[in-house]
Order: sequence, then C-alpha cells, then structure tokens
Amino acid sequence: MLRWRKEDHKVDNMLRHSVDGSQRRAIDREFSVFAKDARNLRFALSTDDINPFGEQSSSHSIWPITLCIYNLPPWLCMKRKFIVMPVLIQGPKQPGNDIDVYLRPLIEELILLWSEIGVRVWDEYKQEHFYLRALLFMTINDWPALSNLSGQTNKVYNACTHCFAERSCTLGIVGFFLSITQLEKKGKHFKGKADHRCKPRNRTREDIFEMVKDVKVVFGKGQGSQPVPKDAAGCWVF
Repeated sequence: MLRWRKEDHKVDNMLRHSVDGSQRRAIDREFSVFAKDARNLRFALSTDDINPFGEQSSSHSIWPITLCIYNLPPWLCMKRKFIVMPVLIQGPKQPGNDIDVYLRPLIEELILLWSEIGVRVWDEYKQEHFYLRALLFMTINDWPALSNLSGQTNKVYNACTHCFAERSCTLGIVGFFLSITQLEKKGKHFKGKADHRCKPRNRTREDIFEMVKDVKVVFGKGQGSQPVPKDAAGCWVF
C-alpha cells in the first residue's frame, strides 16, 4: 500500500489525493532521489486543542499530535488505524509556544528520517532490508494552532502568513479576491485607502526568506520561568 502512488495510482487529471497536487509533484522533482523509492514516507502533522471531559466549565486542555501517512491511497490514509499519534500533551493548560519542548523528540526523529541515510528497516513483502526515509509534507491545523506550531504571531501585527510585513492581516487580503471585486475601491473598509494590489505570485525561496528574516520567533519558556529538568542521562523529564 505504501507503493500505491507508483503502482496503482490512476492519472486522469482528477484531484482525489495529495499525490494529484502540483505541490507534491514539485517536491518529487526537487528531491528526485527521495521520490525514487515509493516506500519513503510522506507525513502530514495535525494537532488541535480538545477538552477530554466535554464540559464548558472545565478548562482542562489536551493536545493530541497525529501523523497521517500520505503514501496510502485515499480510502485508507484517513482511517483511524493508519493514523499515528506520537505525542499527547496533557493539560491542565494549553502549552502555547512551549509546545516546541514537547515536539523536540518527534522533530529529532523526523530529522533522522529525512537524512540521506535514513533508517534500516525490513520489507516483509519483498523480503529485503532497505533504508527508509520520511518527509514532513504538510501540517493541518487551525489558525490559533498555526501560531503555536510556527512561533509566528497570528494577532494584529505581522499576522499574515503571506505578506508578513503588513501591519494588519486585513490590509492585504483584498488581493486574494477576484480582480473585478468592488471591495478594493472601498477604501473606507481599509483605513480609508483603496488597495489595488494583486495576489502574490511566483515567489522564490529567496523572496520568502527576505520577508521573514526579521520576524522574531520565541519558542519555549520565556524569561523568569524554570527550565525543563533533565535526568542523569540528559533526557527531558516531563
């Protein structure tokens, strides 16, 4: 099933799976060595806050972090038995930007799987060992969780993930509407100024880096808080 993309995937210009998207094809072209072995994994990381007790009066918070395997065909990749939960962050409060402390072991494993060597595993179907690699293909989260996962603020200043430099996310949003819209002419909705800019296109990595290089990202505990303790072996203790 992990080789479904190369062996059984139907190409008919229909969008049924991430493999049909242009972003997936662009990644395969750029990392052709990784894409050559269909068994290499493509993960989607997803997380959100849940109240395990289902009571509005309770503020207890739990953050399950799951990995969806996008190698599998569309009728399997979202089935519960094929979704991995490597991290479960227990309450009573939300982790906020401290979520990176809990994600650190997972990130280290993803970095190992993305390395050129990978991890030696056994293929039961082909009866052979091979070196497995993995790619974090995307993250699935709502807007508040995006702030915690990326460390970028999502309130007021520098909140827009597309323009960054804008003072407010709403100031640049009209560029994503159709060009025939009348909203761009109604300056009263945008601090008295009409906005005629178009949607950003064809941005390179260098363009994006230039936009975000001055954005200050603060992970983990802030000033005045206690560091996370370690045991005798140097492992994090939660």
